[in-house]
Amino acid sequence: MGQCMEKNVHVEQINSIVKTKDTKQTVLPTNKTNGTTLPKSNNKIVSVLKSDIISVLKPDDHLDDFFGDTTKNLHNETSIQLNTDDLNRIAESTVRLQSQVTRARPPRRQKQGAKNPLRQIQAENQYTEIHTNLSEQELRRLKRAQIAENAGVAQEALAALATTENFAEINLRKIDQSPVAKFGFEPYKELMLILIKGRRQCSLHLVNPIYESINEGDCYLLITPLKVFAWLGRYANTLEKTKTTDLIDYLKQNRDFGLRNEVKYFILDQAKDDTENDSHAEFRDILQGEIDDYKSINYVIDDDFYETNINELNRIYRVENDLLMPLDDLCFHSLSIKILDSNEVFVFDFGSELYIWNGKYADKIKRNMGLQLAQQLWNDIYDYSECIINPFDPLDDKNEQTSQIDTKRPAWCIFGKQNQNVETLLFKGKFYDWPSNFQEIKSVLDVGTNLNKPSSTQRPPSIVETLKPADVYKMLVKQNNPVNMILEQINTGRGRYWYDSIEMRGHHVQTIGLNVWHLSENERHELSKTSYGQFYSDDVYIVRWKYKLIPIGNDNTLERKTDISRDRIAYWIWQGINASPNEKGLSALMAILLNEEKGPHIHVIQEHEEAAFLQLFDGTFTIHMGKRNQLKPKKTPWRLYVFLGEIDVETHWWELNVNSANLRSRTSFLLINNIENLMLLWHGYGTTDEQQILASKSAMKLRERCSEEFHFDGQTEDIEFFEMEEGDEIELFWDGINERNHERRYYSLLNIRSNLKLSSTMRIFHLSSLHGPFVAQELLYPLRSPDHISSFPFTQSDLYELHQPALCLIDTDTELYIWQGWHDQSDDELGLQLANANLLARGPRDIRFTTERRCAFRTAIDYYKTKTGSSTIDIPMSIVYAGLEPIDFVNLFPKWSVNIKARQQNQLEGKSVNQKDSIIDVLNELCREQYSIEELRARPLPEGVDPSKIESYLSNADFQKEFRMTKDEFYALPYWKQTNIKKPLGFF
Repeated sequence: MGQCMEKNVHVEQINSIVKTKDTKQTVLPTNKTNGTTLPKSNNKIVSVLKSDIISVLKPDDHLDDFFGDTTKNLHNETSIQLNTDDLNRIAESTVRLQSQVTRARPPRRQKQGAKNPLRQIQAENQYTEIHTNLSEQELRRLKRAQIAENAGVAQEALAALATTENFAEINLRKIDQSPVAKFGFEPYKELMLILIKGRRQCSLHLVNPIYESINEGDCYLLITPLKVFAWLGRYANTLEKTKTTDLIDYLKQNRDFGLRNEVKYFILDQAKDDTENDSHAEFRDILQGEIDDYKSINYVIDDDFYETNINELNRIYRVENDLLMPLDDLCFHSLSIKILDSNEVFVFDFGSELYIWNGKYADKIKRNMGLQLAQQLWNDIYDYSECIINPFDPLDDKNEQTSQIDTKRPAWCIFGKQNQNVETLLFKGKFYDWPSNFQEIKSVLDVGTNLNKPSSTQRPPSIVETLKPADVYKMLVKQNNPVNMILEQINTGRGRYWYDSIEMRGHHVQTIGLNVWHLSENERHELSKTSYGQFYSDDVYIVRWKYKLIPIGNDNTLERKTDISRDRIAYWIWQGINASPNEKGLSALMAILLNEEKGPHIHVIQEHEEAAFLQLFDGTFTIHMGKRNQLKPKKTPWRLYVFLGEIDVETHWWELNVNSANLRSRTSFLLINNIENLMLLWHGYGTTDEQQILASKSAMKLRERCSEEFHFDGQTEDIEFFEMEEGDEIELFWDGINERNHERRYYSLLNIRSNLKLSSTMRIFHLSSLHGPFVAQELLYPLRSPDHISSFPFTQSDLYELHQPALCLIDTDTELYIWQGWHDQSDDELGLQLANANLLARGPRDIRFTTERRCAFRTAIDYYKTKTGSSTIDIPMSIVYAGLEPIDFVNLFPKWSVNIKARQQNQLEGKSVNQKDSIIDVLNELCREQYSIEELRARPLPEGVDPSKIESYLSNADFQKEFRMTKDEFYALPYWKQTNIKKPLGFF
C-alpha cells in the first residue's frame, strides 16, 4: 500500500518541482510509452527515466477463487428435527433474564469521512508509474563525499570545481589598500611621534614629528604605517624605558593605531648602540634631521617638573544637550578612569590632541552633537598661555618656539573619535590608573633582549600574580552609615531623636525610668542614682531602660498621639573587659529573670559603647579600673581619667594609670585626689575650644553628683576645681602625676605647631585577602557624626582583635601608616616546630602574607595619589610593627599597653622597638627584579621572590650560564620540562 502512495505522482507536478530546483527552465519529456527509457540528463536536473500504466484491481475480482464453493452439501452428517412443543419445553426449564433498559441516545452526526487515497486509486481503473534519476544522483553525491574525505582537498575546493557559476561576470567590491585603517575621524595619524616621560607616572604625549623634538633624556615612539621605532635616550630613567618596551609588546599583539600589515619593530638604545646603523639612518630620515640635531641632556626638562605641570593641559568637557560643559573639578588634574561613564559623551582637549570619547550606551543624537561641538572647539582659537608647559612643544621650558595662542592647531595634531573599549594607547596613556598589560614595572637591564620574550601561559599563576592591590576608589568614598539603634523594629537613632527627611516622619525618644544593677557572686545589687554610669572594668552591669516614643509631625513639631506612645523596655548588659566568664554568663541569666516585660537585650562591650547607651547617663559615664567593693590599695591618692566624645550627652571618661606617658595633646584629662578633694582638669595643646567646653561641663557634672566611686572625703562644695592648659600647668599637677622634672613622656604637640588643627577624623582600613581577593574593609567609629571631628575614634583593641597577622592602613590626613601585625603562633612545641619549618621553607602562609604586604604598600601609595590627585608623595608614609609601635603612632589612640606576645614575635623576626620603615623603600625591595645566583639558591628565599619562578630573577648572563639557553628558549619549553631542568640546578 505504501508503494501505491509513492506512485501517485503526476508528471505535471514533476515539471514544477524541477523548475524550482534550478534557475534554468528544463522541459521534461512526458512520453508515456511503456518501457521507453529517456536519455540521461544533467546531475542537477531531475529526469524521468520511464513511465508505465498500471491497472488497478477491484475488491470483488477473483473473490470466489479465494474462498471456494459455498453450496457444497455435507452428506455424511445426520440432522435433528425440532418443532414448537420442543422449543416450549426448553423455555420452561430456563431462568428468565432481566430486561435491559435501553438508554436514549441522541442521534450522532454523520461525519464526512476523510479522503482515503487508496479508495481514490480503487475508484480508477489505472494509474501512471513514473521512474526518475533522484536515487542515482543521491548515490553519486554520497560517493563524491566519500572520495573528498580521503582526497585531501577541502570541501570548498570541490564545490568550486563542481560549480557552473561564471565568475568573469561578477564584480568584486574594492577594498582600501592603504596600510593604515581609515574610517573617518581616526584618533591617529600615519606619522606620529609620542613622548614617554615621567619618573613616577609615565604619561604619553604627542609631539611634533621632527628630529629636533628628540632628546637623550627621554623615550619616544615613532609610528609609521610599516615600521615602529622605539628611541631609548641615553639618560632616560628605568620607568621610561620599561614603559616604552611594554608599549612595543602591546603593539605587536594588538595592532593599535590602525596598523594592518606586518609591521617591523626597531629598538634604538643610545646607551648600547654606539655605532650608526641603517635603523638609525632611517629613523633620522623619517624625522628629516641630521645626526646631531637631537637635544642633549642639558636642554631636557626635569621629570618631576614635567609630571607636576603636564596635567595643566587637561581640559575635559561633557556633552549636555547642545553645549560642552567644562568639568571644573577634573580639569587641570591627573585623570582617572573613574570619570568615564558609559552613558555619556566626553570631549578631551590635551592641546596637541583632541578626542571625542563615546560611551557604549550613549545615544546616537548625543554622539553626533558631541562631534559637532568638538569640531567647533578644534576650529576655534586656542589659548594655553597660562600653562607652564607648551602643549605643542612640552620640552621647551621658555615657550619661545611655538606659540601658545593661535587660530589653528598644527597639522600634525590629532582630532579623532575614541569609542569605549577600543581606545588607543595614546589616549590610555593620559590616565594614571588605566588597566593594561604593562602596568607593572619590568626589568630593563637588557630591553633589547627582553623585547621578544613571549608570555608563559603554561605555568599556572601563583598567589604573587593573582593578588592585586585594593580598589582605592571604593576606599575614598566615605560610607554614609548614620549611627542608629534598632529596638523592637523601631529606629531610635542615637537614643534621643530620629527623623527621616525623605518620609517626613520621626519621633523623640523620652526616657521615663532607669535602673542599674551590679552583678557579683550570683547576686545583684541595685545602685543608687548617684552611681548611675559609674562602672568598673572587672564587673558586669544590667541597665533597665524604660522609654516611650513621641511622634514628630511633617513640620518637625510634636504631635501627641497617645495610642502609639506606649511605654517600652530595653535591657543593656554591660560587660567589663576584665570580667570573669562566670559573671558574663550570670548577666545573661539575670537579664532573663528581670525581664518581666520581655524587652530586647543589648550586649555592650567595654570601650565599644553605643551612642544610645552613653546618652542614658547624660555625659557622665565613667569606667574605673578594678572591681567594685574590692578595690586594691594604691600607693597614691591620685587618679587619672581621659576625656572622650564629641556630643554633650555622649561624653565619657576612662581611668588610666597615673603616668605622664598616658597624656595626649589632643584631648583633656581629669586628675583627682580623693583625699585632698582636688579635681584638676588639664586640656591638651591640640584641643579645640569646643572640646574644652565639653570636658569642663562633664567634669562639673561629676563634681556636682559627687559619686561614691570617686571616694571624695566631703561634699560637692568641699571639692576644689582647677582648670589648666598644656604648657601652663600648676605645680600641683606635676606632683599628681609624679613628674618632678616636668618631663613629658608622651608625644606633645607643644613643639609641633603645624599639626595642631585636625581637618578630618582618622580612618582605618583592614587590608586582607582572607576571603579571596585583596580588599580594604573600613572600620567604623561607633560614635561617628558627620558634624564633628573626633580626635580618638579608635582604640588599640580595634587593631589587636583582628585576625593575625593583620595589615591596616591608617590615614591621619598628615601621615599614612601601615600597621603590621604578628604571626600568632601556637604555644605548644608542635606548633612552634611547624611554624619554624614554614618560615624556613617560605611556606604558603609566609608567601601569601608577603604578597599581601606588597599589595598593601601599593594600595597605600595609590590611595594617597588618588586622594590628592598628585603624582608625588608629600607626606610621611611609614610601616609600624605590632608591639614595637613608636610614640607618635601610640598617641593616635586614647590609651595603649604593650602586647608582649606581639613584641617578642616581631623581635624574633629582626624588628626593633620604635622601628618605622618607609613604605616606598620596603616596596622597592619587595619588587626587586634581579638577584644573584647565590641569593636565589639560599634558603629561605629573599623576601618578595616568587618561589614558582625563581629562575626569572636571574640576569640574562647568569641565566645563560646556568641553563645553557636563553630565557626565550627556556620559556618556550613545556612547563614539565622547565620543572625538570630547574630542580637539579637549585631553582625549584
